[in-house]
Amino acid sequence: MNTPLRVSKGYGNQVKYAVLMPLFFFVFIFVYHPFGFVEFFDGIGGHTWQFHLLMLSCICVGVFAITRLVFSVLYKYIPFKWWHYVVWCAGEVLVCAFFMALYTALFYNKNGGLLYFNALTYCSNIAYSTLVFPFLILILMRVITNKNSDISEARKAPEETLVKFYDEHKRLKLTIDPSVILYVSADANYINIHYLENERIRKYQLRNSMKSFEADAKKHGLVRCHRSYYVNPRHIKVLSRDKEGVIFTEFTIAGVERIPVSKQYYDQLADLL
Repeated sequence: MNTPLRVSKGYGNQVKYAVLMPLFFFVFIFVYHPFGFVEFFDGIGGHTWQFHLLMLSCICVGVFAITRLVFSVLYKYIPFKWWHYVVWCAGEVLVCAFFMALYTALFYNKNGGLLYFNALTYCSNIAYSTLVFPFLILILMRVITNKNSDISEARKAPEETLVKFYDEHKRLKLTIDPSVILYVSADANYINIHYLENERIRKYQLRNSMKSFEADAKKHGLVRCHRSYYVNPRHIKVLSRDKEGVIFTEFTIAGVERIPVSKQYYDQLADLL
């Protein structure tokens, strides 16, 4: 639950929630009538329970369309963990329940009307009891997809997928998965490899030059952003500019120092983000 969340970026990949969740809600309620839905809504405001079910489903469409838009924007800049995502999903359902309750309280006219908080309790029971199923299915599918991706990457030939770092005497010092490398920096006659190990930031130093690493960096997707730095674009969330106009990288991992970006390398790096 505390591992980084990996989902598809962009609103286009999230908009499916605005379709699948309301559709499941509509079909499930229509078929099973949980919590006495028919008796509770039939005749409210002179409309049938089918009408109110359709309206509540439309409320779900609107809520998920907005919340998924917000999520797709935040996901670009915030390193979500799985537990963050679970809390977010629970919050989306709660927002749906809030608006469903508002709709219900406004239209309910039996026995002198219905208090909003009573309606909220009822709508929360319906929303959480119904939408928990598609959420669990989609989360499970995402976990399986991520695991399959990891297994596929692990099955690739190590000679092709791992980065090998040699010292100035051509002795192998470090072999590492390029996906965990954050950046590589120069320090006089040394290079420092900054990488992730068990979600912690590590540094390995060896005696060699940045020039000797240039071919391997290009091969494994690391990009030069400064004469003293190579960075891994997959761990960069945004490029920012300070008051003096100097451009820096902002990493998705908390605790990683900002890396300067030279103007000559800016366009190449920006195109990869």
